[in-house]
Order: sequence, then C-alpha cells, then structure tokens
Amino acid sequence: MSDVRISESGFDLDQIDRLLTTTRAVRKRLDFTRDVPDELLFECIDLAEQAPTGGNDASRRWMVVRDQEIKNELGELYRESGEFFLKARGRLDGTGHDKEKVVSSSSYLVENLAQAPVLVIVAIWGIHDNSGRPGLFDSVVPSAWSFNLALRSRGLGSAYTTMLNGRVAELAEVLGIPDSVTTIVTFPVAFTKGTDFKPAPRRPAPEITYFDQWGFTRARPSAEGTARVADGQGVVVEIDTDARPDAVWPIISDIEMPARFSSEFLGAEWTSEGEPGVGSTFVGRNEIPDVAAWEVTCHVSAWEPERCFEWRITDPDKPGAIWRFDLAEQGRGSRLRFSMIIGEENNGTAPQALKNPDREEQVLNGRRQTLKANMQATVEGVKALVDGD
Repeated sequence: MSDVRISESGFDLDQIDRLLTTTRAVRKRLDFTRDVPDELLFECIDLAEQAPTGGNDASRRWMVVRDQEIKNELGELYRESGEFFLKARGRLDGTGHDKEKVVSSSSYLVENLAQAPVLVIVAIWGIHDNSGRPGLFDSVVPSAWSFNLALRSRGLGSAYTTMLNGRVAELAEVLGIPDSVTTIVTFPVAFTKGTDFKPAPRRPAPEITYFDQWGFTRARPSAEGTARVADGQGVVVEIDTDARPDAVWPIISDIEMPARFSSEFLGAEWTSEGEPGVGSTFVGRNEIPDVAAWEVTCHVSAWEPERCFEWRITDPDKPGAIWRFDLAEQGRGSRLRFSMIIGEENNGTAPQALKNPDREEQVLNGRRQTLKANMQATVEGVKALVDGD
C-alpha cells in the first residue's frame, strides 16, 4: 500500500509541503558560476503570473538584468543601502548571537549581489501614494513568492530583497524606468549549491493563531470550531519595548514584580532553595476582589535567562494553567510575549465551564477577557519600567 498522501484535489501533499517548507532565502548558496537560461526564467514568470491579481489588472512587469555593467551599478547601490549589515557583521561574528547567521548571510549578499548570473526585478504600473488603495501593490507579493517557489522546484534559488526601493531615483535612472512605475522586489537568481534545504524554526500554528478575539488561542484544534476546555484555551499578549532583553529579563523573572501591574496577582515568593531554574517552585497569592482569594504552588517548567520563563500551577503533570514569558530581540529593542493556557482541571474555570456544555464557550471567553486585561496591564507595566516611562 502506498504511503503517498494525495489530497482531494489530487496533489501529492508530501511534495507540495516539501516545496513550501524548504523554499529559503538563498544567499551564500547561490552558484555564481552557472548561467540561468531565459527559458527557465520565462517558465517561472509564467507560473508567477498565475497568482491572484487585484481587480484582475495585468499591471505587473518583470525586468531581467544580465549586463554586468548594469549589475555592477545596482550592486553598488545595494551595498550603499546595506552598509549597516556589514557593520553589524563586524560586531556579531563569532559571538553565537541569534542574529549572527542571518546578518552574515545578508552581508554576503550586500557584497556579492552583482555576481548573480541574473537579477530579476518585479515592478508594477502605478505610484504608491498612500491613497488607501493597496490592492494594486499587494498583488505583487503573491506573484513574487510564486516566482520563488517556481525557482526552487527547478533547482534555482533567490532572496526576496527590497533595499533598492530606498534608491528609487537612482534605480530608475540606471534601468530607464518611467515615472509611472514602482519597483517592488529585486531577486538575485542562480542555481543553488545543493538542494538539501530544510524547514526553518518557526512558532507553531497554535501559538500564533487567534480565534474570534485577538490573543485567544487554542493549544489543540477544536472538532466543533468552538472554545472547549479540552482544547486548551489560552491567551497571548505582546508588546515591543526599546530595551534589550538583558534589561527586560530581571523584571519578568522577578516573581514579585507583576504585583505592581495585575489586579489579580498579589505577589509570590520562592519556596525552593538555590538559584531559580527548571524544577524550582514558588507560591503565588491571587485575588479576585469581592469574590475569592487563594494561594497556588507554581512549578517552573522552562527557564532560559533573557529568553523564556514558564511555570505550571498546582500540579506540573496536570496543571491548572501554564503561564509563560518569552523575550526576543526586535529591532534595537525587544518583544515581550506573555501567554497562558487554561488547564482541564485544578482550577476554578474548568469545572464552572463544564457544568453546562451550552455555556462552556461563554464561561471560557469571559474568563479569558479578564485574564487578557490583566496580562496586558502587566506587559504595559514592564514596558513602562524598562523604557523609563
């Protein structure tokens, strides 16, 4: 019996999924020694042109640049625009920093764009004047990505670059582009050195997909499409700060600190000895004014300084809830993510929701609205502290 997965539409899902998950931004593995035939470019552009188009307007245009002198001029413009990558590489090389590889790869392209056998530029008839009609320009994005997929399936690769959009006048002069046209994306195109590309690390769908309300998550897919306790209903709030992760971490890892911001959380104290880490415990005190007050034992289940802090309440194997802070660099600052998942037992919400299946979703969503407000207050309070506001 064949193990090939065929969709209802007749597609081989394994092949399609491999194409979609391994089409990478290729820079250091572009083979500058092999020519790229026009025939392949025409094939890929024909496929890309099948992408959705706003209003069905045939407004996209494709420029193929082979002339080395012109590529040199574009390469110099690209280098001037990407000088900050070269400076960042000097600071990050050999540090093991999260951005070291991508900065090194981007710097390589800054220095070698003109060496690509072909530069392909996607443009569109029209001027982006912020008039509230983005559809014309959004039509370029699916087409440009289809072009990348078509390249990948034929052993070619590229990188989606937009830095030359900051040099519109110079670009137009070099290429003779009329004033009524906007350039959108530039692709260095070449055969790749090998084809063994892999999926990139990304957050899984349950962590970044919201249902009905911004920030309402599900740990597992719902069979009915409604909020059920068994599906691990959760909440996520996020905020960007100007501070680096090393400045934010001392705030979010201080278990007493959230008491300044959240109306429910009154404070906590460590109950385990030694430095905090996975396996450590603390007791948190909580209160819903005029309703109830309680204490819960919290078990640390993830602890990576300047990255993440997760804890499970009451029972680490059957937690009443799972709470988590995540930190990531965002530009010159940080993005702080605060998330939680409501457990199936060992809390007050699940039994109340399960009393009446007809009201299960209403109870869960009502509780999540309260949690979301408190969590938002917490991250805003952290931001105020670290940004000096």
